[in-house]
Amino acid sequence: MIDKNESQVRPRPKTLRALGMSEPPLTVTVDNCMFERVSVFKHDSWAATAHYASESGRQLVCKFNRTESIGPIPMRWLGRFLAHREHDFLNQLRGVAGIPNAYRDVRASGKIESNAVAHDFVVGGPLSLCDNVPLGFFDRVEALLAELHGRRIAYVDLHKQENVIVGDDGLPYLIDFQVSIQCSRGFLGGILMSALRDLDLFNVAKHRRIHGQNSSQSLECKIPWWLNVHRAVAVPFRTLRRNLLVLLRVRAGGGRSSTEVMPEIGLRRAEAV
Repeated sequence: MIDKNESQVRPRPKTLRALGMSEPPLTVTVDNCMFERVSVFKHDSWAATAHYASESGRQLVCKFNRTESIGPIPMRWLGRFLAHREHDFLNQLRGVAGIPNAYRDVRASGKIESNAVAHDFVVGGPLSLCDNVPLGFFDRVEALLAELHGRRIAYVDLHKQENVIVGDDGLPYLIDFQVSIQCSRGFLGGILMSALRDLDLFNVAKHRRIHGQNSSQSLECKIPWWLNVHRAVAVPFRTLRRNLLVLLRVRAGGGRSSTEVMPEIGLRRAEAV
């Protein structure tokens, strides 16, 4: 049953959509192969992410970062920057089990989409919609994180279960590196890397508890002290943002993203996917 308030929400205005009133292209060419759009996973202020498939059955995910201006301020530069940044992370991790191969040369109507980055589609579903997580899954997530941390890359965004895919093969995959951070070597870089490594592992421990797969190590994992400082700033900002979106009637109730007209795939009810 649809909540009365949720039935009153309306689509995002173009300023709050990465591509304005446009949608991801119906067809793209990647790696000299043509793909047709299957569905749009999400379209928020930062990017529009879509699922594509070729006639041969090959599947990709393409993310089209922001191009829509904010008033008189052009934003195409941001889209190019975000696409380059995410591809750089994925490319550094090419060959690591659990990280899909990435492609930067995405073309639509023969033109390179400079704001786009693509990666192989992972057959599976988001951790948030997985009722029976395979045993040992979170051990594999920690092993995957160890590969990242060994390259001085912190994932950072692991608090969102939607960023972790439970593959049909039972293995974990990380798919979104938009806010990941690579730390430099040296004293200050070491301090930052240590703090962000603790954050990644704390989030894994949190997901273990949610899915009933605690380990002795996860039970001992405590919230990093600096995260409380971060939350003191981030939580009021998030609340303000949610209230603004409710005021604009883009969201309903408490302003959660799942109340939007078209919430991202990872936030929809399992029966609606």
